Amino acid sequence: MSFAPVQNRMWIILYGWLCLSCGSVWAQAPLPVEVVESQVVDYARDIHISGLLENKSEQTLAFKIAGLVRKVVVDDGQWVKKGQVLASLDLEEIDAQVAKAESVLGNAERNLERFKSLQGSNALSIDRLQQAETQVDVARSDLTVARFNQRHAVIRAPSAGRILKRFIEPNELVSIGKPAFVFASTNTGWVLRAGVTDRDIVRLQLNDKATVKFDAYPGEMFDAHISELAGRADATQTFEVELRLSQKNQQNQARELLAGFVGKAIITPGQRIKATLLPVTAMVRGESDGVDIYIVRDGKPVRRHLPLIGLDKGYLVVSGLADGEHVIVAGASYIQPGRQINIINHTAAAE
Repeated sequence: MSFAPVQNRMWIILYGWLCLSCGSVWAQAPLPVEVVESQVVDYARDIHISGLLENKSEQTLAFKIAGLVRKVVVDDGQWVKKGQVLASLDLEEIDAQVAKAESVLGNAERNLERFKSLQGSNALSIDRLQQAETQVDVARSDLTVARFNQRHAVIRAPSAGRILKRFIEPNELVSIGKPAFVFASTNTGWVLRAGVTDRDIVRLQLNDKATVKFDAYPGEMFDAHISELAGRADATQTFEVELRLSQKNQQNQARELLAGFVGKAIITPGQRIKATLLPVTAMVRGESDGVDIYIVRDGKPVRRHLPLIGLDKGYLVVSGLADGEHVIVAGASYIQPGRQINIINHTAAAE
């Protein structure tokens, strides 16, 4: 801001005070005012949120069956490859169950073959043959279950990723489904989740752009976009928004991200409205639904009530003005009915 506008505004304030203090002689003189020319722009107010960084997909890995833990080969925070063994149970009991199921199936199949050979001699009833066939089917199913449990007595990494938490130790007896690891895949990326108000959620759309910064890396910005929007409010009466960090950020190995980082994000809504930005000094009266300002029409001040969209970096964001209207931004608070004004300068409103 130049020195001259500052001098003008100081003079306007001093002049207004003198008018109120010194009576009618001063009151009859034209009131010096400063105006700006309104400009209607496509406006979208940025939305500021804070949330926690998380992996897009976190999985709890567990054993399918109960048993004694034989070995655990990974620790918290360790990176693993797809298919890598993470932990296994003692297989002695499990292998015995598989061998038993194989033996039962073999015996059932031999009985079935013998019964089939006797079928033509009328020495065997149809019911007896069907029972033998059923026994083979049951034994084959038992063997399938035993082999399935044998395969799942070992926990392998479902994809490339990281062990976030380890819950088991060697020689520990674990029950069915007891959590063994919390695992995060590197293929699904990072997301920042936070809540927004009802006034903000209606302004957001999927794929709206955002930037995120973390205290761990001051001064650095990470590109993101909206990947999910909640369809209803949660217990805090806010709506959850999920920001997904771009693949470009994730592939930058110079910066390591960790689940639990506190991130501060600025979302730029793609949905825009027509609005005008005015200095806050233009307001002579303000309410929750709008503000009163003065515009100059035919050389005279005219009071207008305009809907208030919000405040943005020291500016009033209002609707209802057309391009090129002259808005009084200094001296408006001293205007009285019938008072003449003297425009001492005018500039363009903020874009």
